[in-house]
Amino acid sequence: MKTLVVVGAGPMGLEAAIGALERGFAVTVLEKGRVGENLRRYGATRLFSPFAMNVSARARHLLGDSAPAADELLTGEEMAERVLEPLARTPLLARRIRTGNAVTAIGRARMTRRDLPGHPLRGERPFRILVETSRGEEVMEADAVLDASGVYDRPAAVGVGGIPARGERALDGALIQRLDALQAALPGLAGREVLLVGHGHSAAGALAAIAALPDPPRVRWATRSPNRRPCVEVAGDPLPERARVTAHANDLASSPPPFLTVERRAGVEAFEPRAGRVAVTLTGGREGTFDAVLGFTGYRPDLSFLSELALEVSPTSEGAAGVARALAGVTDCLSVPKVCAADLDSGEPAFHLIGAKSYGRLPTFLLRNGIDQLETILDRLAASA
Repeated sequence: MKTLVVVGAGPMGLEAAIGALERGFAVTVLEKGRVGENLRRYGATRLFSPFAMNVSARARHLLGDSAPAADELLTGEEMAERVLEPLARTPLLARRIRTGNAVTAIGRARMTRRDLPGHPLRGERPFRILVETSRGEEVMEADAVLDASGVYDRPAAVGVGGIPARGERALDGALIQRLDALQAALPGLAGREVLLVGHGHSAAGALAAIAALPDPPRVRWATRSPNRRPCVEVAGDPLPERARVTAHANDLASSPPPFLTVERRAGVEAFEPRAGRVAVTLTGGREGTFDAVLGFTGYRPDLSFLSELALEVSPTSEGAAGVARALAGVTDCLSVPKVCAADLDSGEPAFHLIGAKSYGRLPTFLLRNGIDQLETILDRLAASA
């Protein structure tokens, strides 16, 4: 029986485990935190896609009568507690998921990334996986590996041009880059001065959460966009929650309430601690001093533990090169074309980035599409087993 290791116990990781078990693999799932750890960091933010778009038919079958309604919009926390945890407790998966196990390196037995790249003989060596556990380090071997560790654990830099602004790395707790951290901080922001950076969906959601406070802080919104409505809206958007959040943020930007000031064509040049606050320099010589900085400028994959694999990584998305090429020019997750099997190859035999990590920094990932692409990957692995 071929062995397969899945990195990450989020929605894609559990889907991969279920699908691989059905195809006869011996499966182990390694998760450094809790089941659904990254989704929990969404906090009370609702997913834009309804439940039926976020799981496969076999996962719904395993959930049985406890499954949420098909059209229900779950928060990240609800998705973890009502969907992923029950799946992890099913007899199929219960003994195959190891939480608190952080993968720190993956390579090939007795091979570096320079040895026989692209050659079929490379695929005959098992993967060696270094895992940090509560008992210390452990080395595992596997015939195949699927990396479903996602991207939400590594926020992109806030500084202009995508690199850290001067002083950014020393900000520590003054820089908030995840929605759960924002929600925990909201009660203490009343009457404060806050800088919000970014104009994607996370930034729009952050602004909505602030606007809903009875006494919102004074917010300065720095966006690279020159547009009066900075967040991209999809005409006739079939995802009502996405349309609502985006339109609400754009309405606030186009006609700012008293608590909000919008800085367009603005990037962050520098941060400087100043008497318990943060002085910020924006492009164009604009300045301000703030009690908190909210940096929602996207997320990027962690490839550091994959450095000895001969992966084809996109220079633009930092995800799978084939996926990036196949989706070049696609701007909306609901318009993603079917990706052929060759586009899902990683360059390393029997290894695949799956889910959001395969898309890297592309903003077009949707769980439904990721699950469809996973089916193709699993079929190919099973055929070669």
